[in-house]
Amino acid sequence: MRQLTPEETKEVIDAARRGYAMDSMLEVDPNAELSMGEDAHGRVDGCYVKAWVWVNFEDAGITIGDENE
Repeated sequence: MRQLTPEETKEVIDAARRGYAMDSMLEVDPNAELSMGEDAHGRVDGCYVKAWVWVNFEDAGITIGDENE
């Protein structure tokens, strides 16, 4: 499987940032890790882009006390 050039990698990451990133909710680093794979027919037409998802402790039902308490 062909590897992406640095320019292609940047284009994929930029596309992920434009299309999916939401400030303070889902972040894509400028040097995000990519994972390419083949579909059932052996075609490579995209890749996964590693991203960060923000989860508020309150949404997870977790309470963290202030260290000063």
